[in-house]
Amino acid sequence: MTKSLLFLLLSLPLAVTGQRPKILFTEKTHDFGRIEATGGSLSHTFTFVNKGSVPVLIIDAETSCGCTVPEWSNHPVLPGDRGTLTVNLSPAGLSGRFTKRITVYSSGNTTTRLEISGEVIARALDLQRDYPFAIGSLRAATDTIRLDAATRSRIIPLINDGKKKIAITSISKPGDITIDYTPVLFLPGSRGSLVFIYNPAGESAQTRRESVTLHTSEGATGTIHVTITPPR
Repeated sequence: MTKSLLFLLLSLPLAVTGQRPKILFTEKTHDFGRIEATGGSLSHTFTFVNKGSVPVLIIDAETSCGCTVPEWSNHPVLPGDRGTLTVNLSPAGLSGRFTKRITVYSSGNTTTRLEISGEVIARALDLQRDYPFAIGSLRAATDTIRLDAATRSRIIPLINDGKKKIAITSISKPGDITIDYTPVLFLPGSRGSLVFIYNPAGESAQTRRESVTLHTSEGATGTIHVTITPPR
């Protein structure tokens, strides 16, 4: 359906008869209950009915948090028909009780506010499970990542499992990979991350396997294995 035809479909009945779309959600709130922060993303689908006498279209949806991403169809819903809006939630980074709001804008200057809530439960830390790769007392969640032209960045979580401060003193890496890390100094028990950013100098048809070597102030050395794949 072209934009001009869609505009005509939505606006002509309003101009001629003064009728307006009427969108009615069967529920406006959803409670996910107790969820784990590391349990992966969740989703809930809100259903609405077009109670008006002209087609209705969801134009936009805004959220109060980047952890919440709405999805909806860009096709108009005819009078009497049902439509849906799905809210995807990433609980990573949330803790305790939360409430997130979604503001839905639809044709006819209609605004609806939806709400999702829940309680994020932190899973007990297990160093062997969560940070299995040791670089001395500095531990990493993995020692293997994959990068490509579409997914150019990866993050590896770190934790200082020792009783002394640790700094990363040097990194040996390929020229087309940039690595940032925070914090600069890892205090005992503190967490941080390594951020890998791939900056391809040109297109390559071959899969490459590279090594990134880390050296720490403890005198420890660790190797991260990086596989770089060409675009499909």
